[in-house]
Amino acid sequence: MTAGQMAHGSRKGSAYYRRKAFAGSRTVLIYALLIIITVFCVAPLAWIVKTSFESTQYIRNAQVQWIPIKATLEHYVHVLTNPRAMMGRSFLNSLLVASSSTLLSVTVTVLAGYALSRFKFRGKFFFSVYLILINMIPSTLMLIALFIILARLHLLNNYLGLILIYASGGIPLATWMLKGYFDSIPIALEEAAMIDGCTQGAAIRRIILPLALPGIVAVAMFNFMGNWNEFMMALTVMQKAELRTLPVQILMFMGYQRVEWGPIMAYSVMVGLPVAFLFLYAQRHLVGGLTAGFGK
Repeated sequence: MTAGQMAHGSRKGSAYYRRKAFAGSRTVLIYALLIIITVFCVAPLAWIVKTSFESTQYIRNAQVQWIPIKATLEHYVHVLTNPRAMMGRSFLNSLLVASSSTLLSVTVTVLAGYALSRFKFRGKFFFSVYLILINMIPSTLMLIALFIILARLHLLNNYLGLILIYASGGIPLATWMLKGYFDSIPIALEEAAMIDGCTQGAAIRRIILPLALPGIVAVAMFNFMGNWNEFMMALTVMQKAELRTLPVQILMFMGYQRVEWGPIMAYSVMVGLPVAFLFLYAQRHLVGGLTAGFGK
């Protein structure tokens, strides 16, 4: 081997180790950033849970403690037994409104997303862009207009009014998401099913919908969580105490003169648990459902 070949091999080896060191440093940096973001997101939730189990006399302790000094269930008992909390009625209100609006929204979204994916029509591109742009408008800007519309339709203090608002608000983004998912399903599968004797409706029902289940579950979860946690519309539309949803009832339970942080945190934990369990149950569908079609 000549001196030139040896030098060339040495330079190649050095470049290889530099690239490897750079890749390792980048991986460490990415993981460090993810850890920081995770801590930033989890810390408030951990503090809420800790406070919900903390005895009243230690809640306002100046020293930061991530583990309760004196653990107790008194705050949960207080919420469940206090008639002013209206936990059971508010839970049923939230469940009814969130699940009904999600079902309505997903039904419309599946049809609209499939149509955008498979059919060609004039203005298709601009309509797809419109679905994205409309999500940039804050919902509070439409609050007064929606209130007037519901008042004229006699749908204030009515479950149907809030269900229609939630369903219509979730349709644009969910349609765009499902359109991308349907794009990832080969059209040849439908054509093969129709060659075998299926109608287009049967091919959609038997072939496309089962394959699109992860995307549909992801969209349904996304809408349900948004509807379950929504506050401003529910506060404006549902003005009767027996019709309040959980986020609004937390505010009413908080009071105006003195805030009892223990019961409030216990209430917040119980409000978040149903969505957390639902998320854990459906998480195997979420990653594929939320990312499919984005490379199209």
